[in-house]
Amino acid sequence: MRTPVEGDRSFARLFEHSREPAYVIDPVDDRILAANSAGCAMLGYTHEELLRTRVSQIHPAELAEMRELLDQVLCDGQGSTIKLTCRTKLGTFLPTEMSLHAFSSEGRLYVLGLVQDRSEHRQREPEG
Repeated sequence: MRTPVEGDRSFARLFEHSREPAYVIDPVDDRILAANSAGCAMLGYTHEELLRTRVSQIHPAELAEMRELLDQVLCDGQGSTIKLTCRTKLGTFLPTEMSLHAFSSEGRLYVLGLVQDRSEHRQREPEG
């Protein structure tokens, strides 16, 4: 099965060269189908390792919230943003803000996830 990234050369170039971490997710199978270089680097995985890692392994602490958002995005067909933590390959939890967008390709529904590392931002926020 070809992923949407493999099927569209323009999308593939945009996806891979984006400086923002990006992932294509199969929400039904809990799989990461594609990840760009920035996405691999943010989580500390090689591309091959990340494609073998389930979405639920990246978001174990907030699995219910992630599932609810994925269902909402798939149902509404509109993008949505959420603050979640991502577990890195080393097991640390990285605060992120994730924007999810549903799209279809060759009759299947997928989710494009664009992620921002919020660890620096949160460290600078005043405590109180």
